[in-house]
Amino acid sequence: MATSLLPRCAAAFVAAAAVALPLAGCGSAGSSAGGDPGADPAAFVPASAPAYVEAQVQPDGELGANAKAVAGRILRTGDPGAKIIGLIDHGLEAQGITYAKDVEPWLGKRAGIAVTGVRGASKPDVVAAIASKDDAAAGRFVDGLEGAEKRTYRNVDYRFTSAGDVAAAVVDHVVLVGTEPGLKSAIDARSGDTLANAKNFKEARATVGTDGLGFLYADPSRVFDLVQGAMPGASAGGSGAGAGQASQALKGLLAGSGLRSFAASLDVAKDALHVDAAAIGVSVQTGAGDGPGAAAAVPAGSWLSIGVGDLGGTVQRALAGFGKGGGAAGGLDPQALLQGLQGSLGIDIQKDLLSWMGDAALFVRGTTKSDLGGALVVTSKDPAKSKASIATLRRLLQTIGARPKELTGVSGATGLTLDAGSGTVEIAAKDDKFVIAYGKDALRDALAPASPLGDSAPFKTAAGLLQGAKPSIFLDMPQLVQLLGAAAGNDPGFAQAKPTLDAFGPAAAGVTSSGDVVRLKAAVSVP
Repeated sequence: MATSLLPRCAAAFVAAAAVALPLAGCGSAGSSAGGDPGADPAAFVPASAPAYVEAQVQPDGELGANAKAVAGRILRTGDPGAKIIGLIDHGLEAQGITYAKDVEPWLGKRAGIAVTGVRGASKPDVVAAIASKDDAAAGRFVDGLEGAEKRTYRNVDYRFTSAGDVAAAVVDHVVLVGTEPGLKSAIDARSGDTLANAKNFKEARATVGTDGLGFLYADPSRVFDLVQGAMPGASAGGSGAGAGQASQALKGLLAGSGLRSFAASLDVAKDALHVDAAAIGVSVQTGAGDGPGAAAAVPAGSWLSIGVGDLGGTVQRALAGFGKGGGAAGGLDPQALLQGLQGSLGIDIQKDLLSWMGDAALFVRGTTKSDLGGALVVTSKDPAKSKASIATLRRLLQTIGARPKELTGVSGATGLTLDAGSGTVEIAAKDDKFVIAYGKDALRDALAPASPLGDSAPFKTAAGLLQGAKPSIFLDMPQLVQLLGAAAGNDPGFAQAKPTLDAFGPAAAGVTSSGDVVRLKAAVSVP
C-alpha cells in the first residue's frame, strides 16, 4: 500500500470516510468478530482537543435513505454510492487499492477527526478515529502501509511512515490515523481524560444531538490558543505579533460573553439539508427587536435578505461587551475609538446614529450585472433624528472628499445621492424608514415594496424547512446561481460545477435563544 493513501494530516482519508461515504449511504456495518462498528470516536480523542468533527460513515434506516436520495440529486445519479466509490477507487488506482477490498471490510459506522495541537507555524497535529467492525481486516489495512516501520508506544504497536508523517494503529476496535504526536495523544487519552467524558463536550452533544449525519465541536478558547501558537513570530514579537494581539483581544471578548463551546450537527431530510448550531454559555441578549420580520418585509424577488432586530441596541451591546471582554486590554478600546471619531469628524456615533436605529434588513436582488442592486433598510425609533442624520452624513462624506448631491424625485423624502463607479448610491429618510440603496429603483422599492418577500413562494419554502425558528436570513440559491453564471460566462470550472449548484433550492436560517444557549438553525432545500 502506497504512503500517498494517507496524507500528512490524514485529512484526505477522513474526508473520504466522513464526507463522501455518508452521502453514498452505502455498505453494511454489520459486526464481525473482534470489532465494534458503533465505537465512539470521541472516546479516543484527548479532552484538550480544541476542535473535533464526527460523521456517520455508514448511515442506515431513514437517515441512510435520505442521504442516498439527496446525494443522488446533488450528483445527478440514481446510484450515488457507486459514483462516489468509483471516484475514490479512481484516485487510488495507481496504488492498487480499492474501497471494496481494503476499506469496506473493516469500516464501521462512525468516524471522527480532531486537531490535537500545533508544531510551529504550519504543522497541525491531528488524529482520526474510525470505528472498525473487523479488527483483523483493519490490521491488514494498517500493516499494508508501504515503507512503514513498526513502532511501539505505551504497549501499543503502530506503523509510521516518515515520508508522509503518518502514524496508524488499531486500538480497541478503532483505527487511529494521524500525525505521530496526534496518534500518541489518542493513546494517552485511553488511560486519561477523553473528549467523550469532558463536561463541555457532553453538554454540546446533548444540545445539538448526534443522531444526524455529522457533528462538530469547538472549544473557542483553545482554538484561539492554537491559532496564536501557529502564528510565525508571534511569541518573539515578529510579524505575527500584531495578529496575536488581535487574537487575544477576540479571545477576551469571547471570555467576557461567557462562551464555553460551539457545536453544530448536520442532518438530512428527504428533500433538504439541516444544520443546528449552538453557542453555549453566551450571556448576551438576542430577543430584542424583530429580525425575522425585517427580513420578510423587504421587496419580493430579492435573492438575499438578512434581518437584524434592534440594530442600534445590538451594536451598542456588542461594543459594551467588547470593552468588558478584554478589547481594551488588546489595544482596541471601542469607547476611545468612538471618542476619537467624534473629535475628528464631529459625529457622536451613539447619539447621532445608533440611538434611533431599530430593526434593520439588508437585501440584494438582480441576476445580471446591469440589474444588480439592493439596500439597507432601517426602521427608525425617532424619525426626526433619522432625518437629521442625513445632514450629519453629508458633512462626513464631504470631510472624506466625497461630493454628495441632493436627492430628488422621491416625494416626502430627505436624502442625498453619491456617484459610485457605474451606479449611484442613494441615502434617504422618509417617515420611519432610513435607507441606503444601490441599483435601479432599489430606493423606491425599499421605501414602499409592492409585495414583501415573506409572501413569495421561495421564502415560504425555505421558512418551512426551519424547525422551531423564524428565518432572519434568506438565500434563493437558484437566483444566485443565475447571477454567478452571468458573471462566469463561458468559464469551464463554473460549467462543471453548475449541475451540482442547480440541485439546491431556497435556503434560510434563524436564531433562537434559551438560557445561555444561542442556536442557529439553517436549512437548504434539495428538491
